[in-house]
Amino acid sequence: MIRPFPVIESIHAVAVPFPNESHLITANLYALGKGPITLIDTGPKFPGILETIVARLKIKGIRITDIERIIITHGHIDHFGLALSIQKLAGHAMQCFIHAADLWKLSRQDIQKEFWSREADDFITRVGIPLNKIKTIKSRFSFLKTLCDPVEDVLPMEDGDEFCGNGYHLEVVHTPGHSPGACCFFESENKILFSGDHVIKHITPNPLVELNRNQLRNPNYQSLKSYLDSLEKIMKLDVRWVFPGHGEYMNGLKDIITSYKCHHRQRQEKVLRAIKEKPRSVYALIDKIFPVLPDSELFLASSDIWAHLEILLNDGQITLKDSGPPEIYQAI
Repeated sequence: MIRPFPVIESIHAVAVPFPNESHLITANLYALGKGPITLIDTGPKFPGILETIVARLKIKGIRITDIERIIITHGHIDHFGLALSIQKLAGHAMQCFIHAADLWKLSRQDIQKEFWSREADDFITRVGIPLNKIKTIKSRFSFLKTLCDPVEDVLPMEDGDEFCGNGYHLEVVHTPGHSPGACCFFESENKILFSGDHVIKHITPNPLVELNRNQLRNPNYQSLKSYLDSLEKIMKLDVRWVFPGHGEYMNGLKDIITSYKCHHRQRQEKVLRAIKEKPRSVYALIDKIFPVLPDSELFLASSDIWAHLEILLNDGQITLKDSGPPEIYQAI
């Protein structure tokens, strides 16, 4: 159970349980407006989730047919997985928006490619994950593919774009890091930041490695550097409440950001200490950074460590000793 969201006449939070993913607790959707509704995110396509959303919106006096558009915080399946189902159930034309940098992630072709690809094989080879561990990782990716439908008719949005309606005024705040096209939405009237996965109360969001580099608008994109820059960006906003993509709402955004920065600084120091002990691959670092980890989480752990290695390389604190595979890093 999470604590109830603040009651606001034109902003309705719908938190649905997130099956099989206890660390995320809930998938949160937000219905905005007093007439035509704008929906922020849709949740994943788990069995029964759509019916739960419909029932909980009905309690708030909202029908699926009232939704006129969907805006998506970023292109991960737990945030857009039900977009097509909601469009079909509504039975009318419904605009769907996502930041231009994540637009490709919703297409049929790239959903198939993203959930295992030559780039993924290349990454796990470079980080040194053993062959006997890869089957579990691929199985996890295959399962994730079942939790979304591709959405072909999607419109791009950019930083500074606005979405307005009866009772709300949203500004798009581009916050790359967790994903290149990740966005928060700032509702200035009530001082609410809809944070997607950029800020979550009970966990520190992962800056994720981007495998399909040819799809990136910025070829030099680095997830952790972008994420830390994005934290500084939202620090400047006058925020009363943070409504995240998962779990409970938050107060005290600046304190949360401070804790995030401290977390990443400590992790970076831990990675550096391990490399100073002896040169290591990403996989060899996992036991030092995440001593108890199921095989299904190896990809996320590798991605997290990779992001910190990019910062250490940028700062000239480590160098690539051996291009491998696997790649071996050493301290300078």
